[in-house]
Amino acid sequence: MKKAYNETWIDNLHILNTADHWFEKKLISQEQLESARNAFQQQFYRPGIFVKIGLFIFTLIACSFASGFVSLFLIGNGAGENISVISLICMAGFIFFLEFLIKKNGLYHSGVDNALLYAAMGAAVVPFVSLFDNLEVWQYCIIMFAFAFTATLRYADMVTATSAFLLLFGLLGNIMMKFPIGKAILPFAVMALSAVIYSLVRKDKSTYYERCTKLIEILSLATFYLGGNYLIVREGNALLNDLNLPFAPQIPFAPLFYVFTLSIPVVYIFFGLRKKDRILLILGLVAFALSVYTYRHYFSPFTPAQELAIAGMAMIMLSSALIKYLHTPKHGLSDEQEGKRKLANLEAILVAQHLGQTPVEGNNVEFGGGNFGGGGAGENY
Repeated sequence: MKKAYNETWIDNLHILNTADHWFEKKLISQEQLESARNAFQQQFYRPGIFVKIGLFIFTLIACSFASGFVSLFLIGNGAGENISVISLICMAGFIFFLEFLIKKNGLYHSGVDNALLYAAMGAAVVPFVSLFDNLEVWQYCIIMFAFAFTATLRYADMVTATSAFLLLFGLLGNIMMKFPIGKAILPFAVMALSAVIYSLVRKDKSTYYERCTKLIEILSLATFYLGGNYLIVREGNALLNDLNLPFAPQIPFAPLFYVFTLSIPVVYIFFGLRKKDRILLILGLVAFALSVYTYRHYFSPFTPAQELAIAGMAMIMLSSALIKYLHTPKHGLSDEQEGKRKLANLEAILVAQHLGQTPVEGNNVEFGGGNFGGGGAGENY
């Protein structure tokens, strides 16, 4: 599908952000930074966060007034057909102004375009809800997933990407609940779907969808763990089966979910450290904390105060030991805060831009000393 935003500008913006980060770390000089700004220009309108919030709210209010103005001419005696017509007209108008402002004013997730997109999607869903009120949940999920996925492909919006992700799992859950065996294998189905989604988004390396793919990676890793967490599965099973008991009963395959609850965080942390992947590492630590809570919820012999004291002392001791151990970088790891370096062949691209040469693939670009250049910088994580 054709993308709404200028892909070249997005690539240039990505390069300029990387150049600014490198300049802050003293990996490139002021002259090299200026060369990057001159060679990779972009003309997006990108206001600050507070201006963006204000524009977003103002645009939503304007869309509401526009919808009300259109309804003055077409509203009838509450007929669903008139509401559907009004919604379709508003949707067409919102999309028109969205596309027009992106091309004319260079909007790029500036608040205005986000609000117009959400208003258009809301208006597009209304006719299906008002005219087809007898559809099942999974059918509504398919319709709304189609809208959200299409919007994500064109506009690379994080909210629509999240919506498409959640709708896909809502579709899976609703279908699985229709079969007797569906409730039993639902956790495994959630884990399988999460693994498939994660493997698919990991293959997308385009800068255009970078924020969306990172978000979906986080969500898929989270749902994969939650699908195998003993606490979630046990309590969810009681909720789905309407068991009004003081405690949720034991579930089938309990030992398997014990293994999942313990092993998945360990696997996340291991591969996060091995691959220098912050998403895996942070989610692994969060999942490990939830696993500890799961154990405490069912098996802990300590009181909450004792558990907090023990956990606090253990975390302080472990953090201090790791900070001291990694003060000198070891195995490519360091306790120094360092943003993830992106587009490591920036200098090669600059050379290619000015000399017409093809940059050599690889990450070992030298600005000075070290693998990543500048003052002996290494591949510290």
